[in-house]
Amino acid sequence: MGWNDHTDDSELSNLPAEAFASQESPFEVDDDWLRTADPDDQRTAMQEWFLARYCDPAEETPYNGREGGYLYIHGGPFDPADELPDRFADVVDADLIDEVVGELHDLHGDAWAPIRRDDFYDEEFGVEVDLSVEPLRRLVQRLGHSEQVLSLDGADNAKELARKLVYSSVITALESFLWETMVYWVDHDDEVVQNVVTKLPVFREQTITLGSIYDKQRSLKNDIKAYLQNLIWHRWDVVAPLLKYGLAIKPPSFKPFEDALNKRHDIVHRSGHTKEGIPVEVTDEEIRALSKAVSAFAHEVERLTTVRDDF
Repeated sequence: MGWNDHTDDSELSNLPAEAFASQESPFEVDDDWLRTADPDDQRTAMQEWFLARYCDPAEETPYNGREGGYLYIHGGPFDPADELPDRFADVVDADLIDEVVGELHDLHGDAWAPIRRDDFYDEEFGVEVDLSVEPLRRLVQRLGHSEQVLSLDGADNAKELARKLVYSSVITALESFLWETMVYWVDHDDEVVQNVVTKLPVFREQTITLGSIYDKQRSLKNDIKAYLQNLIWHRWDVVAPLLKYGLAIKPPSFKPFEDALNKRHDIVHRSGHTKEGIPVEVTDEEIRALSKAVSAFAHEVERLTTVRDDF
């Protein structure tokens, strides 16, 4: 395979915030960002755009051996060689589009099915949080385990790699804390559910038929958790309003994590190099400082939600 040997794993979390044209699903890439992005990011964005819309027909399409193959009852088949140039020809170099088309052909051929979107909450990939203090406890534990890696012995290049992985894991711990915190309050506080659906545009502006209003009301929590499940949790511009309006708190600033997020992007998505190809350096002191900042942020969110709960 080429740039991504794990095409079943979404690479969206590795794209910067400016890559997203909107908060809605499926993923839509911002063309202004895409035009100037480096080739690796362009490949990833095009691949994720396609995989957000099309899948292996075996996943969605009935098969009839007597008729000679799949029955594309939901439309199709769709060929990456048609869909990608149609969407990106005016934005990305044609040779790069052809590379992505080739990778997708290698994956499932030239006949793909459309993904049917029910926006359901998948419990298998969800999180369960029974106590309001659990997200913070988990965060502290995760940060502690990450820092323990710094004490391991080994070759210098192995220790260098370990530092980069630990640095990335600190941001991941923050993302998990935010997700788990929101899931707890959605599950345990109807006021939070009401706040989310009435104050966040992604829910407030949805239109539903009168006949489905009772079904929609019964599914509200799972609808919100489906949204949380698919949220890119380092999209601070999306997460901050979720905390502000959903939990009715004034969240701490995400600004201290902006540079760290950029470095984490280079570590995860550019194999530890900057856009210019310069190796990323991470020190133990940087990791401990980031870990301390994440811990302080989480403790403040915990304090604010605890005060809220007291009322």
